[in-house]
Amino acid sequence: MLNRFFARNKPVDVVIYVLSFIVFVVTAVVNYGYHHADELFQIIEYAGIKSGTFTPFVAWEYDVQIRPMLQPTICLVFLKLFAAISLTDPYVQAMIMRIFTAIISYFAIVLFVRNTSRKISNERLRTIYLAGSLLLWFIPYIACRFSSETFGGIFLLFAISIYYSEKENVVRKVFLGICLALSFIFRFQMGLAIFGFGLWSLLIDKRGWKYFIVPIVSFIVTYALLGVGVDSWFYGEFVFAPYKYVVVNSEVSADWFGSEPWWYYLYNLVSYPTYYVGIPLAAAIIYLLVRNPKNPYLWCIIPFFVAHSMIAHKEVRFLFPMAFLIPAILMSVIERLDLKWNGKKPWLFSLCVVLVFFAVVNVVGLVVNMTKSAGYQKFYLTKYINDNLKNEQVNIIHGPDSNPYGPFDVISGFYSNENATMQKFTNLYGIGYLLRPEAVNFFTCRKCDLERMICVGEFAGRNPFDVLREFGFEYQSQSIPKFTERLCEYYSGYDTGMVLYVFKYVGDKYGFDKSKFNKAVFYYNDCENSEWGESQTITSEKYYSGGHSSVVYTDSRYGITLEDSINKVSWAKHLSVVLQIYQTEVIRDPCLAFEILDDTGNKAKVWDSRKVIDKTKKTNEWVNIVMDFDLPDDFGEYSRFKIYPFNPIEAPVYFDDIFIVFY
Repeated sequence: MLNRFFARNKPVDVVIYVLSFIVFVVTAVVNYGYHHADELFQIIEYAGIKSGTFTPFVAWEYDVQIRPMLQPTICLVFLKLFAAISLTDPYVQAMIMRIFTAIISYFAIVLFVRNTSRKISNERLRTIYLAGSLLLWFIPYIACRFSSETFGGIFLLFAISIYYSEKENVVRKVFLGICLALSFIFRFQMGLAIFGFGLWSLLIDKRGWKYFIVPIVSFIVTYALLGVGVDSWFYGEFVFAPYKYVVVNSEVSADWFGSEPWWYYLYNLVSYPTYYVGIPLAAAIIYLLVRNPKNPYLWCIIPFFVAHSMIAHKEVRFLFPMAFLIPAILMSVIERLDLKWNGKKPWLFSLCVVLVFFAVVNVVGLVVNMTKSAGYQKFYLTKYINDNLKNEQVNIIHGPDSNPYGPFDVISGFYSNENATMQKFTNLYGIGYLLRPEAVNFFTCRKCDLERMICVGEFAGRNPFDVLREFGFEYQSQSIPKFTERLCEYYSGYDTGMVLYVFKYVGDKYGFDKSKFNKAVFYYNDCENSEWGESQTITSEKYYSGGHSSVVYTDSRYGITLEDSINKVSWAKHLSVVLQIYQTEVIRDPCLAFEILDDTGNKAKVWDSRKVIDKTKKTNEWVNIVMDFDLPDDFGEYSRFKIYPFNPIEAPVYFDDIFIVFY
């Protein structure tokens, strides 16, 4: 068989086959983590419901039964096999599933290229088509993702490959229906591309109606067994998920997940795959629409693209299944131009120059994606802990959306570490409270949040790395290496502000005296489950974290209130309050008040306040501010204290994530 393979293929093609296979596997190994959280929480975590190997985090989509369960079931089979051979490392498990996906994707692309390139008369163009389909810089990255987008896309390739196969018989038609059904099951949106290809086959390719009987029957049977059947088994009751998916998403998509303008995908079509791919791609699509509207790949892409553009909530990853067709679109144009100019020297010279440039910049993109983990590399620190501190107690102090064990402060059951604790960083002055002396302590924070969270109070205007060093935290690394930051921004559309910085606590190495913080007393309220007073001011209108904040205005002028005994903090000399504030307009009256009560608990002996306007004049956005108070010398002689927001004006002000420290 191997001899036959070498005999049927040119040496250069063999090199491409071998090289691309290596690239696919290496990318699958290196790209640990996930590109988007759905890759984890909508597949692997769902599989954990039935695997019994870990306690999963079950996302809300499971309760409303809108997700297809075939891919979680495949993952479940893997998890059972891993348990049978006592393979417990989740990073190795996920890597094996990515390699499995990469291999299937590889053969889908190879089969697609072999069957769709037969009509290309120029053999050199066939080789270019093969190389582009396998080694375009983002193809191996997408091809190794254990995600619904990838599986939906590659089974569409299998289906088109079967359609273009040299022989036409009942067996191939059966497999055509099966592959189309699998594409739809893995990703319901693939029905748009399937519908477009079916119309092309009927109207343009002029296949008679008899041709479609077997594929349609095969499609229905496959969906009944692997769609409805598997979903009903997994959910425990009869479920027709596509219908529920449409109904639920039409109700919650824009409200829950935000909306983007209609031209969002048009812009990202050009910019996201890099301009050197995006501009030729846009030009190729326009060219084909004008000169060759009967192109079959257009009939797959256009319905998919237009329908997604009409939906309010948009993400670039939703178009990932169509990424596998990009080389075919580009080659369709190159082939037509090559036939038109028929080997003329200016055309050949221009084509060579473009391809050399394309190859050089494409290699850089391949290397970038082969040398880093997936997405923004949130799992960078967790993998380091798993590989190097597996038996150590670990404490992770993290900023907003910087918890490495999951997005949005949600902890993944699959990757969870029983030796690791996570604590949300809310106040620089509270680091002494958040540290665990028996554990290895890390601080993680996104690049975009670092200065805002660290350079507060007396540290305003300073370098955040210097401030953290004074507090005993040494910079360790960042999730995307600094020398590739800009390349990742260019090749993968990353916002480098999302890069995760990792600092490790090294104690008093730099002379930081934290003794004054050892005796500190801390209070925290995120307005979610408040035990403080004035809880009637809690609202869900706006919030910084969680789903609630405290709104203060004319009718409810006293916000969420901390009241406690002074005996707990009688020794303190200072009070610092860090909180998030959202104001709709700049006014002078809103403030944070500090009040000391006498033995009766009624009459204020001391009343002090800090005005919001003195800390920020920003409106219609959440702002992190610090308000410091010096306590009176006779503070310990009084009975109780109160801390609360105050606003007698009609314009509302929202307060959230209030962190108070006496020291």
